[in-house]
Amino acid sequence: MKIAYVHTAPVPSPAANAVQVARMCAAFSAEGVETCLVQPWGGGGDAGEIASEYGLDTQFETRKLPLLSVPGSKFLYGALASLLYGPGREGVVYTRSVSVAAAACMLCQPVALEMHVSAASLRPRLAKRLECVIDSPYFVGMIAISGRLRDDFEKRYPALDGQIIVAHDGAESAAEVPAEPLSGRFRVGYVGNLYPGKGMELIAELVPLCPWATFHIVGGAPDQVKVWRSALANNRNIVFHGYVRHAETAAYLEGMEVVLAPYQRVVRGVGGGSQNLADWMSPLKIFEYMACGRAIIASDLEVLHEVLTHNQNALLCLPEEPAAWVVALKRLRDEEVFRSRIGLRAREDFQLNYTWEQRSRTILKMIDKV
Repeated sequence: MKIAYVHTAPVPSPAANAVQVARMCAAFSAEGVETCLVQPWGGGGDAGEIASEYGLDTQFETRKLPLLSVPGSKFLYGALASLLYGPGREGVVYTRSVSVAAAACMLCQPVALEMHVSAASLRPRLAKRLECVIDSPYFVGMIAISGRLRDDFEKRYPALDGQIIVAHDGAESAAEVPAEPLSGRFRVGYVGNLYPGKGMELIAELVPLCPWATFHIVGGAPDQVKVWRSALANNRNIVFHGYVRHAETAAYLEGMEVVLAPYQRVVRGVGGGSQNLADWMSPLKIFEYMACGRAIIASDLEVLHEVLTHNQNALLCLPEEPAAWVVALKRLRDEEVFRSRIGLRAREDFQLNYTWEQRSRTILKMIDKV
């Protein structure tokens, strides 16, 4: 089988989507699939650079094409990618872009479409293109990153009933790496971007309430780090490490005792925008935390219940109640056996259900059925 993964953003980049795309291409390739990542000119790296950035054991082919800043550019980009690199009957064009999927279907290329945003968020033109994709004989199926997202698409597009599989995001099985030596007592960590709604707002409230903990923030663009460092300048129990290559984050996680996923009710992604990700998301951070076996405190959002269960593999707290997070942190500080138990349970759940290998096999099984 062949897969042309046509992506509309550069890889590598600081964005979580770049991590996911690189990992999935490597996972497909590890399953014996001839995989080619197509990405825009003007950014990203070759196979070796991508492997180095994300610590990949398996490389894959990469190609670059122009993606212009003009109306309809993604459709044209998808058409060019399909013409040059589409595998035809030997495989599929795999993409996260509705426009790319529509172009590939128009050119008689089998298409698998992975969705990370809700049906309601699609502009009218994209909604019409999605209808064309669904009606196309070349549409292989849709991959939704959460059960709630699948339900949303099936409700709005009844023709999709039976054509959507749920494949939560995943992580790489944690390798044994030396812990990064982190300062302070009771080390509480956050690894990820600092976009609005990701949770730095809540962490900023927790820092002065928990002087007995040291908060380590790994990630964030320089301008974002500067803003938060200034806002919390009077607090000595927070350390900003800034951007760290993804392949190196495991060492930081090893040095933490508790990790936070403090998502807010409204979560924005790269570039902001109007789309609220909180209702549908399947955050990479959650699975990376689970893989490292650290105790997790996460926001009590309905979509996260698909993966996390309170008092079993995580503690869940309402994002608008900082006091509840303080109570949870104190519990994990004082009850070491419980802290270890929920961390190990999270790792077990991850190993059973959420590795990239398992995710790729689930998707390939869907493709093979067509």
